[in-house]
Amino acid sequence: MKTLLIILVIVLGASCSTVFQERVLVRSDDLSERPSWAQVGVTNFVKEGRLFVVGLAEHDVNSRIPAVARIADNNARFEISRMITNDLAFIFQNMEEGVGEGGDLSRMYASEISKHMAHGIRQEKRYWEKVQTFDSEGERVVKLRVYSLASIKESDIKRAISEVISKDSKLDPQIKEQINGHISREIEKLGQNQ
Repeated sequence: MKTLLIILVIVLGASCSTVFQERVLVRSDDLSERPSWAQVGVTNFVKEGRLFVVGLAEHDVNSRIPAVARIADNNARFEISRMITNDLAFIFQNMEEGVGEGGDLSRMYASEISKHMAHGIRQEKRYWEKVQTFDSEGERVVKLRVYSLASIKESDIKRAISEVISKDSKLDPQIKEQINGHISREIEKLGQNQ
């Protein structure tokens, strides 16, 4: 009897977990599975001297795939800029520079760096899938998810940062050195985490 009860609990537990699982209905190019790069858990990585970033967009299943793909592309590009902005904010806060300006310095430099990098960002791959999932009330809905993989050379990032911060004669040389060193270390860490 005890064994039967344990088996019943295991079967019920397994069936409940499958009730609320997402299910992929259709994949782009009739692929049998999602490409390894199309993940939400790992949104950036370094490979062969390039920083790769994954952008994701999710919309109603009836949305136009090319329009959602452009949103995913923009999200990937934005992620590169966001990473630079966060790193600059970290440096300025640690050096107690720019704190009074409420982070305006890090945003200003990040904006200029992003402009310099924009031409070097390449859209590498796209993948889409139509997924049966659940809304906030637990109702089944079908969504279109598009993943976009963009990349930029590490050297382009470093060059853009160097060009922007070297133009500012008011910026303390110690800060310039810290920015260059910090960005290089962060990119190296991404390469080691693969």
